[in-house]
Amino acid sequence: MLCSRPRFAALIAVAAVAAPVVLAVPGSAEAPIAGVRVSECSEGPEASDRFVEFRGDMRQVAGSESMWMRFTLQERVGDRAFVKVRTPGLGVWRKSRPGVPRFVYRQRVLELAKGSEYRARVRFRWYDPSGNVVEEEVRRSPSCRQGGDLPNLLVKRIRASAAGESPGVQRYELRVVNSGNAATTGADVALAVDGAVVDTVALGPLEPGEVRRVFVNGPPCMRSARAQADPAASVIESSESDNVVTSRCPLRP
Repeated sequence: MLCSRPRFAALIAVAAVAAPVVLAVPGSAEAPIAGVRVSECSEGPEASDRFVEFRGDMRQVAGSESMWMRFTLQERVGDRAFVKVRTPGLGVWRKSRPGVPRFVYRQRVLELAKGSEYRARVRFRWYDPSGNVVEEEVRRSPSCRQGGDLPNLLVKRIRASAAGESPGVQRYELRVVNSGNAATTGADVALAVDGAVVDTVALGPLEPGEVRRVFVNGPPCMRSARAQADPAASVIESSESDNVVTSRCPLRP
């Protein structure tokens, strides 16, 4: 399983239909004027199995003649916030024919990444016969979750001892564990002493449950030492909240 990868997967957006679906269905006075939902969420072991289809729906409002909608894809991995994903085929305004009472458009996104969660942010606009915007709304869809194991890098502790006979130098031991359910292909750990970064060291691959000890020489610790696993955020993890540990000085040997 690929666990150290670009922040976002290479995604492909395609229209689920060759043209916007126009439904001449009378609207209800109580029905919302716009909305978006997940009409299909597919998982599977192969990239071709994993896709999501969103369905945007809007109704005419007073004074409008045509309706537009634009889809944006958002992704969340682990406990990170949702962020926008640049996806070919998205970000295009889809337009209704003038005068129809309702406009429905389905948008499909292919080759989703394992372990991620996806939703659509859709901007809706209504235009009058002169081309002026008479109404604008934004809606977000429910999420489509893609199963998949992820690694999780956890800094267990920082210890320090004298660095042999070198005066004014301490030898720091950093202990990092992969507490997740998938291996990493590589990551770094950074050490800062009293607020200044001392060094960043490569951890190498880590299997689930594997512990790696790293040693760094640095100045004596007067106030605190801070270790951070994956400081560049290059590893997609199930949690980012436990990558950092800070210890007050003096440190145990």
